[in-house]
This record gives sequence, C-alpha cells and structure tokens, in this order.
Amino acid sequence: MIIGTLTLLMLIFGGGGLEFYLTNLKSDVKEHVQDKARQELIIDASEALSSNLQTLEKQIDVHFEDLIAVHTDFHSVATDFDAATAQLKADQKEVSQLILDARDAMHKQMTKDEWEAVFQTSKK
Repeated sequence: MIIGTLTLLMLIFGGGGLEFYLTNLKSDVKEHVQDKARQELIIDASEALSSNLQTLEKQIDVHFEDLIAVHTDFHSVATDFDAATAQLKADQKEVSQLILDARDAMHKQMTKDEWEAVFQTSKK
C-alpha cells in the first residue's frame, strides 16, 4: 500500500521537469522575444512561478510527511488518511493554479510565433 501511495505522489508532483523548463526559459525568452518590456514581464512571471513552487514544495514535504505518519500509525483510521490525502490534493490544485496563472501571464505577452519558438527551444 505504501509503495502505491509513494508512486502516486511521485507521479502527481513530478521530478523536477518544470524546474528545468523554468531555468532555461529566461535565455529562450531573451533570444526569441525582441521587445525588452515584454521580455521582462514574461521572465517576471516565470521567476514568480519558480519562487512560489519552491515555497509550496516545503508545504508539500510537510504534508507528505503527515501522510506517511498516518499511513504508518497503527491506530490511524480512514478519516485520518482522508485528511492527509486531502492536504496533498489541495497542494496539487495549488500547483496547477500557479502554473496556469504563470502560463496566462506569459501567453498575454507573446505572439504565437514567439510562443512556439520559446517553448520549442525549451523542449530541447
């Protein structure tokens, strides 16, 4: 059971792929978006996302430890497990919202061609 839970959480929260994207995004934006003001807004949105995700990662770590504690406690009951997983589900929702908000902020500042060039380059 614990193996399944750990696997599910790793799949939900991933393994750092987004951080790689954000690290390389700044140079890709500078290369493909010529307007300096828009570059700054796009980079600010990605840096805010990165900062918020780092803060949230600490919260997720605490909630994950809570889940493990509940899972390993002989006296825990289903409602304890439900509460612990609800915290992690809320974290997942917050991560999704942060990503969508950052995407929206960047999308508003980029043309279609810029968007495709930046994110095609970032994939490599």
